[in-house]
Amino acid sequence: MTADTQIKGADLFLRQKNNTCFSAPTIICDGLQTPENLGSILRVADAAGSKDIILLDSHIDLKNKKISKIARSANQNISIKPFTLPQFIEISSQFTHIVALEITDQSNDLFESEILNCDAVVLGHESTGIRNETLALCDMAVHLPMFGINGSMNISHALSVFLYEWRRQEKAR
Repeated sequence: MTADTQIKGADLFLRQKNNTCFSAPTIICDGLQTPENLGSILRVADAAGSKDIILLDSHIDLKNKKISKIARSANQNISIKPFTLPQFIEISSQFTHIVALEITDQSNDLFESEILNCDAVVLGHESTGIRNETLALCDMAVHLPMFGINGSMNISHALSVFLYEWRRQEKAR
């Protein structure tokens, strides 16, 4: 078998349009600070089928041109809702299973965890991670096993791995 020919343009769009699937989890960003990361998160969310992003205590200017440039216009298809932590606590019960993507003293390896019932995933601040108050709202925490010298990876990359593992488990169901 060979790799054959790359699909482009209208054929690629038609293939993607025919991908019918369940909406992926809502993405909750706790303290996200950089427009570049938000742009990347939007692009990943769109690719994986997430429809909503909640920004907790973020001061990112949503009109920043870096966001739409990096997101490649995915920001036009995804709802972005800013909340303070107290506001989010009030509505957090609308989610049935919130998973933190964070290394904690109780976190489990993502690839050894069942995340099928997850309807929201929490990402943390670029430097400090997810606040303890937000972690307290989560039903579980998962982490990516790391094999290099770094203890973590960029949050948009980690989100990609998480969402596609969620999608893989959903398909295997």
